[in-house]
Amino acid sequence: MSNTIAYMAAASIGSMRTIDISRFLLALSIFLFSSGLQGQSDSATGTVVIEEEGKQIGLPGASVIWSGTNQGTTTDQKGRFKLALSTESDSLSINFIGYQTVRMKYEGPFTLTLERGVQLKGVDIISKESSTALFLLDPLNIQRLDNTELRKAACCNLSESFETNASVDASFTDALTGTRQIRMLGLSGRYSQIMKDNIPNIRGLTTIYGLGYIPGDWIDNIYISKGAGSVTSGFESITGEINVALKDAQTEEKAHFNLYANEGGRTEFNTNVKHKVSDTWSTILLGHAQVNENEMDRNGDGFMDNPLQRDIVLRNQWMFRSKGSWEGQYAINYLDQHQKSGEMDFNAERTPELWGIHMDAERLEASAKTGYLLDDAWNSSFGSQFSVDRYNSSIQAGTQTFMGKQETYRANLLYATKLGCAKKGLTVGLTALAENYETRLDSLVMDREERVFGAYAEFTWNPSERLSSIIGLRADEHNLFGTMISPRLHVRYSLSESISLKGALGRGYRTANPVMDNLGYLASNREWTIETPLAQESGWNTGLNLTYKFKLDYREASLAVDAYRTQFDSFSVVDIETPGQVSIYSLEGESYANTAQVEFAWEMLRRTNVRLAYRYTQAEVDYRIGRRLQPFNPEHRAFLNLSYETKATENTAQWKVDGTLQFIGKQRIPSSFSMSEEDQQSNISSYSEAFFQAHGQVSRIFKKGLEAYLGVENGGNYRQNNPIQSASAPFDPSFDASQIWAPIFGRMTYLGLRWTIF
Repeated sequence: MSNTIAYMAAASIGSMRTIDISRFLLALSIFLFSSGLQGQSDSATGTVVIEEEGKQIGLPGASVIWSGTNQGTTTDQKGRFKLALSTESDSLSINFIGYQTVRMKYEGPFTLTLERGVQLKGVDIISKESSTALFLLDPLNIQRLDNTELRKAACCNLSESFETNASVDASFTDALTGTRQIRMLGLSGRYSQIMKDNIPNIRGLTTIYGLGYIPGDWIDNIYISKGAGSVTSGFESITGEINVALKDAQTEEKAHFNLYANEGGRTEFNTNVKHKVSDTWSTILLGHAQVNENEMDRNGDGFMDNPLQRDIVLRNQWMFRSKGSWEGQYAINYLDQHQKSGEMDFNAERTPELWGIHMDAERLEASAKTGYLLDDAWNSSFGSQFSVDRYNSSIQAGTQTFMGKQETYRANLLYATKLGCAKKGLTVGLTALAENYETRLDSLVMDREERVFGAYAEFTWNPSERLSSIIGLRADEHNLFGTMISPRLHVRYSLSESISLKGALGRGYRTANPVMDNLGYLASNREWTIETPLAQESGWNTGLNLTYKFKLDYREASLAVDAYRTQFDSFSVVDIETPGQVSIYSLEGESYANTAQVEFAWEMLRRTNVRLAYRYTQAEVDYRIGRRLQPFNPEHRAFLNLSYETKATENTAQWKVDGTLQFIGKQRIPSSFSMSEEDQQSNISSYSEAFFQAHGQVSRIFKKGLEAYLGVENGGNYRQNNPIQSASAPFDPSFDASQIWAPIFGRMTYLGLRWTIF
């Protein structure tokens, strides 16, 4: 990932060649951002040679690069190289002009003999990087989705980027707003730390809506890490981390444009343009505009199937790279969002007699990352990371009004070193977080100020090529909740060259935002009861993963099996078991989620790939009426993805076809007004039916940089019948559009055009 470069704090260090105790103490007060460095546990070493007159001669100047990244080096005068291990790839690409390029999985020090390049008429030598990658060498259980994978679906924003992924689920929050939420390891996405360019980003009041604030066309890679994440990212990761790496000023594209439209009336335009200002400075401007002004009611319930909206998102990033060891990235983002949904012809000002939801939001973000790499024997680095985020939103939902304002200021201070040993590494740092929340739901005021100061240390230990580990510990002092201790452990053991066993253990914390965490329930006339003060949520996550990469019928294949358990010791229970009410209170018993997943991927034919997955989920919580499965959370899910592409012509023209079939098992539905009075009083739950969803897309690449695509979501046109309860009486207490377990709109076709200038 282009963002795994260490961002280190400026400091006047002098020319010392050894690091004494004073430098170590100084590190605790110097800013650094180095999420990439701390994940690297060792160095790849080897020798590249050629054969001359029967003798092997070292080849100087050969290029050695981690496949799919920009991390690389060149061989020295004797053909030797040393390159830090990458968390993004476990395969090396080695090439030299006049010789055949070799791509190989790194499994330890090696000597490679390059063969002279030859041209054989009618013979093609093809090597293709997978759009979805698993990593054997990293102790963390990480999966990478690159922009090739994201282009297999509409992928209009981050919430829609997981249609072809089996680890993250996306579903609608309600039947009116079209807002999507995600689940990971059987729990809401709010228990996963979602970062943008390694900076915590979708959190607080943006936990749900924030997924739609990152346009899919801006995304370069998505890194999904299951289990509690690294302590360097903060204390909030409980079930995992999702890091979204955006296109930056170093992207290959000089300019890119994307136009998208679907049959629901939604039209989008995305663009990014980069410019090299000087030898050291470059910049990129990214833009996104989305409009929907077509009211549709295909199921005839009197309510709009999709919201009307006008969104604008802008981003400008500047990148600095000196000829020495300095580097920096500085970015500013702006969002302006307007959305309304509800009864047909609803207008908040002119039609108060109609039920609807009107939402306005504005967001301004800025971030600065600067680093310096020391030229010493310990491979040390300093750096800084700062971010500021201001978000305002107002929601009018029927007769309820929610107002929210969030201000977040964050600093991350870190020092990383190899301790003079290739098998060890240490990362230490300080963090500071200041947040101000002003939130109101009608007369209920939930303002708060948070001040958190923390310190952390992460030790990387690789005693052998088979074994590697990352041991982390952080301590944070919270002005409202006191001391928080977050231990994290990740271990990888290679059973063989192609089989890796990984284990993870960690604890995380988060502060609940009762309304915005559960905004889907605003699409109803439910009465809210929030018992305050709520305890801070905290939980332990443990997991095992087995990854096996092998060849099946001479073609690449992989098998990944994992099992995770999340056990909360403090939890905010969202209780909708009583019709017409939302009760939020602190856990008085147990809450846990168990998941097990198996995923198989195989290139079964040339340019034809298949992925199969199955996941079992058991997520239960103790309500005051007893233990129940969490609602709208399927126990069984299955997944099939097929992709095929024709052979590219000389000008790279080709066809691509992708199809995904999802099986969603039955889901528990809490009692509702539609049940008999006896069943309501008995708190009887019902279950949805299991169903399939099919998605497909056909893309035509006319030449490099010019592509058109046509696709369909929910091709089988499966829809939830009567998704809005009491739609004919929208101001009745029984009105509820929040009990959603299946698609609302039905079949959705879309088309688009991508044009890229390289």
